[in-house]
Amino acid sequence: MRQHTQQSTTELHGFCTTCPPAEDVAALLARLGFRLAFQMEAQDDLKSAEHLPALPAQHHYKDAFGTEVLYLAGRDTPLEGESYPRHASRFWLYAGAHPQAFQLAQTRLSLAYQFTWHVHCDDATHEEVA
Repeated sequence: MRQHTQQSTTELHGFCTTCPPAEDVAALLARLGFRLAFQMEAQDDLKSAEHLPALPAQHHYKDAFGTEVLYLAGRDTPLEGESYPRHASRFWLYAGAHPQAFQLAQTRLSLAYQFTWHVHCDDATHEEVA
């Protein structure tokens, strides 16, 4: 099994059992120096047009160091060949130029919303990180 240290981890994702209000997530991230960089409302009409599952609202945040947080404010549905644990919302975290900003965002989000981060992998192996 591959070992990842927190210093080498640059992409994480986490499945949250609650769906915190987007305003609460934005407020927490603002205290860490993040600003909303992109937002997309829920896409419920994809079912009929593209035969795809609905997509919850997305909120993309970025700090001055390039650290990024993506918040999917709702449950996403896996596509063919994928499987997800039960969840009510989902987060992604990408490292920028300041490792401490990445670490602080990782810790604050997981403590505030009680979820575990996983190393983002392209294969089926996902590993938990503290």
